[in-house]
Amino acid sequence: MSFDCRRKHSVRAPAGQGHCWCVTALMAVLLLPSIAFAHKRNFVWQYGAATAFRGEREYEPWLTWQPEADEGEHLAEFEFGVTERWTLSPYLIFSKEQRRGWRLHGWKLANRIAFNRFRNDRWLTGTYLELVRDGGEWEFEGKLLLSRYGNGRVVNLDLTAERELGGGHEWEWVPHLGYSQRLNRKVWLGAEAFANLHDHTYWVGPTVVLDANYRSRLLVGVALGLNKRSDTLLRFIGGFEF
Repeated sequence: MSFDCRRKHSVRAPAGQGHCWCVTALMAVLLLPSIAFAHKRNFVWQYGAATAFRGEREYEPWLTWQPEADEGEHLAEFEFGVTERWTLSPYLIFSKEQRRGWRLHGWKLANRIAFNRFRNDRWLTGTYLELVRDGGEWEFEGKLLLSRYGNGRVVNLDLTAERELGGGHEWEWVPHLGYSQRLNRKVWLGAEAFANLHDHTYWVGPTVVLDANYRSRLLVGVALGLNKRSDTLLRFIGGFEF
């Protein structure tokens, strides 16, 4: 599975792959000249039910870091608005183990589908379906999403189920809860809580959102572990439409 705080395990990276930052830098150089208005994301540990506009294209670099283990994961994500209610997102996955550099580790393909039209002050429902090739393993992840936007705030519920494909693997259930409040024209402040019910790991922490300009949005989140099984986690996400 990907490094998104659900299981504590060593990320195995195949040897001989290119350095992830070279790929990311090249992507950024190619995309920055045509950046438009960024797709609005308010949380770093969960997804909302809102989808991209039809024809919208967005690049999102992710960086997740586990300081206590000196391990991390970097994602290079592209979002494409296929219709008003369907967003398609391919990812490249890069990982870092202890005392090793960053290496290409896998890929994933995600579909986010909204069940009803977006309106302010109305509950929006949706689903998220993802196929992952992480190292030598295949995984499936599904989410039920419930979001409410309006009056400068966002409330979000994300119930995730994931499983490694193949015999003998159990489903893992990961509920998320998030709230985000606009403080001014550029800054949002929120809180997120989530847990892996299979591993008995639990996190809670703040998320800060900065609208750097009308074309870009930056997010930083900290997840504080609530028991000995749950290490502190840091995550950064940028959003740039092109």
